[in-house]
Amino acid sequence: MHDTEPTYARPLAASGEPWDTATVRALIGDARVVLLGEGAHGVDDFARLGDGLFRTLATELGFTAFVRESGFAEGLTVDAWIQGGPGEAEDVARAGITYGFGESDAVRRQLAWMRAENARRRADRAGSPDAGARVPLRFWGMDLPGSSTSPGAAVRVCLDRIPAQDGDDALRRITDLGGRTAAAIAWDGLDDAARDRIRDRIAGLIARVDRDGDEIARRSAATLDAFLAELAWDGEPGPYPRERLMADTVAWIAEREERILVLAHNAHVRREPLHGRPTLGTLLHARLGDALRVIAMTHGHGPVVSFTERSPRPFDWEVAVSERIPAPGTLEHALDPLGDVLVDLRAAGPGLWAGITGTGAGAGIDPIADVATAFDAVAHRHRVSLVPGHLDRLQAEFGPADAGTAPAPRDAGTTSAGEAVR
Repeated sequence: MHDTEPTYARPLAASGEPWDTATVRALIGDARVVLLGEGAHGVDDFARLGDGLFRTLATELGFTAFVRESGFAEGLTVDAWIQGGPGEAEDVARAGITYGFGESDAVRRQLAWMRAENARRRADRAGSPDAGARVPLRFWGMDLPGSSTSPGAAVRVCLDRIPAQDGDDALRRITDLGGRTAAAIAWDGLDDAARDRIRDRIAGLIARVDRDGDEIARRSAATLDAFLAELAWDGEPGPYPRERLMADTVAWIAEREERILVLAHNAHVRREPLHGRPTLGTLLHARLGDALRVIAMTHGHGPVVSFTERSPRPFDWEVAVSERIPAPGTLEHALDPLGDVLVDLRAAGPGLWAGITGTGAGAGIDPIADVATAFDAVAHRHRVSLVPGHLDRLQAEFGPADAGTAPAPRDAGTTSAGEAVR
């Protein structure tokens, strides 16, 4: 590693610590939306870095909301908690943050900090109501409900915010059972008639919300509409329905917040299309232009989780872990000699990324044509570790199902959620 960093690189904050204010201010400028990517889900260091960056943005640069690659509907309960609602951080995070991301202690600490910061801001307003105290921090999800495999949470939100009708309880039952693997297996086991009934009932609910719902119900209904579009997707050109939904939801949130930080996989936040398809970052760049900044998080060494299909059954995967060694031609290989650094790609010049053709994506590599188009900056860790218990939880969830205990086909969902554990 270099004894001194080049001028385009700055030491990266310790995991969980706020980032250097001057460095962040110079990088972010006046941007209202910052996309922060992670090279793999389930990495403890990335969760801690996201927490540290948001603390700096919220306390020093006037950011008011943290947005996750997580279900929009479920995230409403998380926001209620950081506003002072009942419950414990562990339970709220587990139930309200999808894809299992809420199992992280770092994520729970972040939510606890947001709750405490909001309490402090309320006290400031009570003590000096005319002092212009800052607004409360908010938490938002931006994604499909049920870890992309079950519409249940969004159905509940919609039904709770429109006039009741006969049959609503039945709709809740057929769309609200099972976690992501159980839901995907159940959907796979339904016959065409049963699937059509669920689709038709959800479409009818969307129409009711369009007529009678408030803005939260309508955004929840939009996630259901995208859920149906994922079910029907047949490979047509353009962005995936899920990618379009996340971009639309971030834009919707940005209209309601002063400035926002969005955390998702690097494959989503990059401006450059992936495999020819626009990403969340591509779509938002078209809308926001210079009001958008994109920061990737990468790592050189550490455990990498991989998945090998055992059978056509949804999520029947062998889960293994190996040690990451940066591959030549990747962004990680170029950055790793620098150690733990925040690299401003705008100042680095093309020599840094000459010859880079990809960036790490879990156990694989995503192709990349122009690093400086995809990202404004990269936060790189030389070595990282997994969220404690992450591998065990994946192995338990994606392990073989006992023949006699397979879940009944009571839930609906897509089978596209596999990319969320990449």
